[in-house]
Amino acid sequence: MPNSNPGQGISGLAALLLVGAALQSACAAVYPELSTPVRLVPPHLTLVPAPPEDLLFIKFAGAIIPERTRDGRAWDAVGGSQPDAFAKLFIDDIEVIVTPVQSNTFKPTWPNQRKGNHYVPRGATVRAELWEANPINNKPICVSTVRDVHAETLTEGITRVDCTSGAEIHLVIDPAHGRLGLGFFYELRREDVFVTRVLRQSPAGRAGLARGDQVLKIQGQDVKTMASGEVQSLINSNAVTGVTLLVRKLDRSEAELQLKEGAIYPAVDEGVPVDG
Repeated sequence: MPNSNPGQGISGLAALLLVGAALQSACAAVYPELSTPVRLVPPHLTLVPAPPEDLLFIKFAGAIIPERTRDGRAWDAVGGSQPDAFAKLFIDDIEVIVTPVQSNTFKPTWPNQRKGNHYVPRGATVRAELWEANPINNKPICVSTVRDVHAETLTEGITRVDCTSGAEIHLVIDPAHGRLGLGFFYELRREDVFVTRVLRQSPAGRAGLARGDQVLKIQGQDVKTMASGEVQSLINSNAVTGVTLLVRKLDRSEAELQLKEGAIYPAVDEGVPVDG
């Protein structure tokens, strides 16, 4: 029989849509990710262990650009005669650094560039490039290979890359820069705690903590009995002296891990900034 009250049908449909939206929202619940404490390394403290040899801190220290192009032209026809320069770094043809454009200067330094630690395998080809930004087509100023990039970590000061155009590119190449911390991130899912990320070069990574591990106990206390905020408080307050975690791995086995604040060397893609 046809519905004699069309309004009632619309109301019922709306209710179903609201229930469906609520169920979808519940299934897609997003929990905030919490981080364990990270702090700067005090002066004169030597981090132990040392960083791995294939993890290097690299940034552009700057460049020197000739006042004229090789054919005698001014660099920039719009907005001034000095170039609007940016730089790129490639590791085995993978672009890992692109600086912002710094306008109207023969000596760019790119203070707002993204700095960090990069994995550079032995024998990798490292290429530095210097470009002039142009509204139509960007123009290369220099493309040059950095020779024996790992050897540069043994020398102090700036690595200079000479260009056939007469320009120079200056790089800082150091062993990986570090910080102090535990090195993992986690989510509080109602009464459960799950590890979401672990820095590869960190106390957590070295102890065997892994993404997806469920934290069952902290300092011997069951997390299901803890009040709001107690999980984070227990981890943070014991980071320096030591945190004991009982975790359930993805294969359902359980392991007790001892974590204590120590050296962390985050790679640039791990989301933890380093000094430099």
